[in-house]
Amino acid sequence: MSRQTGSGGERPQITNTAVDCTAEYLIQIGILQGDLNVSLRVDAPDDDAPLAAAERRLARSLLYRWRAEADAWDMTDPQPLPVRWTPSHRVASAGEYIPAGSGTDTIAGAFLRLGPRRRLVVLGTAGSGKTVLSVLLTLELLARRLTQGEREVPIPLVLSLESWDTRRQSLTEWLVDRLHRDHPGLPPVDGVHPARRLVLDRRVLPVLDGLDELPGHRRAEVLDVLNSGLGGDGDAVLVSRTAEYADLDGQGKGLRHATVIESLPLRPDEVADYLRRARPRARAAAWAGLLDTLRAQPSAPVSWALTSPLMVWLVRRSYEQPPSAPGELADRARFPTREAVEAHLLDRIVPAAFPARPPEPGRLHPPRAWDAERADAWLSYLALLLSRREESELAWWRLYAAPLPRLLAVPALTAAGILLSFVIRAPMSGYARTSGLGDISVTNAVMFGVVLAALARSVTAGWFGQRLAEPRRSANPLLFVHALRSVDRHARVGPQVRLAALTGGPALVVVLLALYVFRTPDPALVMLAIGAVLPVLLMIVYAAPADTVDAAGPGELLRGEQTTLVTTVTLVAPLIGAGAGSFFWLDARGSGSWWPAFGAWAGASAMFVLLSPWSRWILAKCSLAATGRVPWALMSFLGDARTAGLLQLSGGTYRFRNRRLQEHLAGRRARERGTAAVPGPPRVPALAAARHFTVRSTGDRYHLRGRSRRLPLAHWAVLGPLMAFVLVRFTVAGQWRELPSWASVLFLPFLGALITVIGFLMPRRRIELEVTRDGVTSVTGRRRRSYAWRHVEEITVRRVIFRGRDAGFYALQVRPTADAPRPPRRSRLGDGWYLVLPLGLTPRIDDGLSGALAGFAGPRWTHGTGTRPSAE
Repeated sequence: MSRQTGSGGERPQITNTAVDCTAEYLIQIGILQGDLNVSLRVDAPDDDAPLAAAERRLARSLLYRWRAEADAWDMTDPQPLPVRWTPSHRVASAGEYIPAGSGTDTIAGAFLRLGPRRRLVVLGTAGSGKTVLSVLLTLELLARRLTQGEREVPIPLVLSLESWDTRRQSLTEWLVDRLHRDHPGLPPVDGVHPARRLVLDRRVLPVLDGLDELPGHRRAEVLDVLNSGLGGDGDAVLVSRTAEYADLDGQGKGLRHATVIESLPLRPDEVADYLRRARPRARAAAWAGLLDTLRAQPSAPVSWALTSPLMVWLVRRSYEQPPSAPGELADRARFPTREAVEAHLLDRIVPAAFPARPPEPGRLHPPRAWDAERADAWLSYLALLLSRREESELAWWRLYAAPLPRLLAVPALTAAGILLSFVIRAPMSGYARTSGLGDISVTNAVMFGVVLAALARSVTAGWFGQRLAEPRRSANPLLFVHALRSVDRHARVGPQVRLAALTGGPALVVVLLALYVFRTPDPALVMLAIGAVLPVLLMIVYAAPADTVDAAGPGELLRGEQTTLVTTVTLVAPLIGAGAGSFFWLDARGSGSWWPAFGAWAGASAMFVLLSPWSRWILAKCSLAATGRVPWALMSFLGDARTAGLLQLSGGTYRFRNRRLQEHLAGRRARERGTAAVPGPPRVPALAAARHFTVRSTGDRYHLRGRSRRLPLAHWAVLGPLMAFVLVRFTVAGQWRELPSWASVLFLPFLGALITVIGFLMPRRRIELEVTRDGVTSVTGRRRRSYAWRHVEEITVRRVIFRGRDAGFYALQVRPTADAPRPPRRSRLGDGWYLVLPLGLTPRIDDGLSGALAGFAGPRWTHGTGTRPSAE
């Protein structure tokens, strides 16, 4: 409101102005002696306001996430690590020129000044700080966006290229899908998730890491699709090792119109200044010797070792607390080489991460104090377990594959089933006395529930593939439509089958109930509709696998699995019980009691619980913790190890902060146990060194010939689930009391062992493998397989996945190109792979065969080192 007084005693002029006001009434309080003028100015509505809100929510979420990762690794305390970069001279197409610099106080500004295309490739050797540089660049871009309100700054989205299947998704669809999965809670724009608007409007900046970790042929394929997806004005940041990207750039496969910089090792004088600022002031004297060595002797072993950001972080954490003496690292007598310094630091990192600190008085929930020696042993065991399985992701649902839980699986399942049989029969004792069949009536009711639960579980396993062994997505039973979306996203069946099942299933329920009401009053129709068809449909909807790669954390996945298990027991199992109860209640010859419904519900619940990922997790954790391999509070320990900087999150799994740290801990554990060290390059002979085999190798041909005994194992992939089902039915239903019933339990393992023994005792079969410049040919018995290199996209050693199940052994496999003639159906495995030659229980092959494949197949040969395929 403004008040103006005119000349000559004119009455004051009062003006009210409302801007973007939503008020319905304007009240003026006071004495009005002049005219009242009200003006309303309405600005044009901002159509991008909802999208801007979604951008702020996304940027804030990413800032919190990456700030926590940076804090865990001390990237910004007391200030960012002095990571340097320089324009790369190893890449021909270097794009625009960015002058050399240090830190991230200028790299973000230099990136934003690129134009008209802001495309940056960050290169570097292992440990040179390229990942640190990309993370700090991400943090500064997010900070500029949120604190300074710079709308032109894109929102960096850090992604791993391993999760991009370029054969199925374009760049746009991949980014949209990742935004949907990682950030489902963004505020909607025009009633839908804003992912597609954010991507199409170029509001997000893909920061892509892991190019060098992809197989050779996939690197070129990813860059081709990336160049096509970015078009003429798309922005991106690509992180890779120098050698791998330089090779692609030499072939004309580099990122087009990109500026290429290379991160450099840290300089000793900069490291000294950084450590001087980071060290506690009270320990200045203890750090003086090391800092003086870094400044005065740049060629000393410790100076060379501390050129890596990882080693700088290790020395800071290891010597932060007294009575440690960092000056000992400058002693050349104890540490004559760079490798000696690095090994010493890696040995000290776990005790430094878990110091013995008493809880602070007055705190309601003080942090848990882990014993450093035991924590070192636990992490070393987990590192050895991952290295022996040749994996890098530590997933709680895969701990079940450790040797001890597998050994205890059958005894634990038997004991749990017998205990549940007592719990179920206790309240049903009265029903057993009044029914005509006695205890058999209880057994039949429980067995009825177990069988129908096994049916629902089997159909779900066929729908989602073997991913049913992974944790399941937490679904709200009240949000049925929302839960229905995951049925289509994770399904392994075709769209016709999905459409037929999701439309025909409910129709079948209605038809069966209508037949009972209007035509044939048979209670079996009600039982089939309510106890069989409907539970299968709900099991498919509420038992979809979770997005383990894109999950917020392992704890979320575990809670989601627990919630889904409760939903299954309280929603699906009661339907099975109602189906059984309706049969006995509606049948004229039935008992008219609902106790069979309780028995069927209990049997179905036992089936769902005992064979769930949660029960496997409990068995693995308890057995490993009881033997001292892991702590009882394993999830809390892993979370504290991440907070301490030893682990990092990778979706729903943990990874060691550095692959070298994992290999160091695993190798030390193996040496302490006197076992084989961490698997490395293929040095163990396999086929070529086996008995009855001969090898002839020339410059143009590698030929392996001989005979080998069969070791049939594929049938165990089918017999294993059947054995688990039979064991649950046998124990929970109370059949374990009857001695003759044990024969049914022992039949399946006897059958499996018999097939394996018979196959092994059969005459040795003919084995041949020929590798030439034209292709690869194998002969196994009477079956001959031949693949020309021009029709092969990739050849590697992988686990055999037969009909969606892990067969338990390895084989040499090929992935044909799109235009290749289809190989015989009997050679088809899974995910587009075809069998060349079975290898056995180990992925190892001899050096001669590996060299021949590398020479003749070229970049098509990507030795998988036994990496488990995605189907598992």
